[in-house]
Amino acid sequence: MELSGQTHIQRPAGEVFALWADLARSTEYSAATIERRKLTPGPVAVGTQYHAVDRWPGRTVAFTVEVTTFEPPQHMAARWSKPMAGGWEARFVPVDGGTDVTFTTTIEASGVMGLFAPLLRPWAARQLRAFMDDFRRWAVAQPGLARGPAAHSSGVVGHGPE
Repeated sequence: MELSGQTHIQRPAGEVFALWADLARSTEYSAATIERRKLTPGPVAVGTQYHAVDRWPGRTVAFTVEVTTFEPPQHMAARWSKPMAGGWEARFVPVDGGTDVTFTTTIEASGVMGLFAPLLRPWAARQLRAFMDDFRRWAVAQPGLARGPAAHSSGVVGHGPE
């Protein structure tokens, strides 16, 4: 299952990327995120790993996230393998003095979870929409931002059942 969301943040791409890349702070804006703890020393780079704990429908899930792409200020991606394989990528494009953020996540559900994936799509789409809106509001509120016109989300797009 693949889902995509987009938002516009009236802030330079480098600043938005830096806020996004600080995964340990995702608990500040994501209701589904319980914990993100960096496991590897040094600055964030390809190979950096985080211990992650999230709320999923009806349960709490712990897993490891590994950064697979780190190209400031335009592209970051990560992957996980348990309890279901998946990953995400985020792209940051300067537009009209701000930044368009496009986020795509793929969940590779198999076995029994694969059977339930189509039923989870509406929940996952709502979660992604809330996540993008919450990140935008949080990023706008961070220090150093020139208060410009209100940012906006353009929604979530789902792609075929993978």
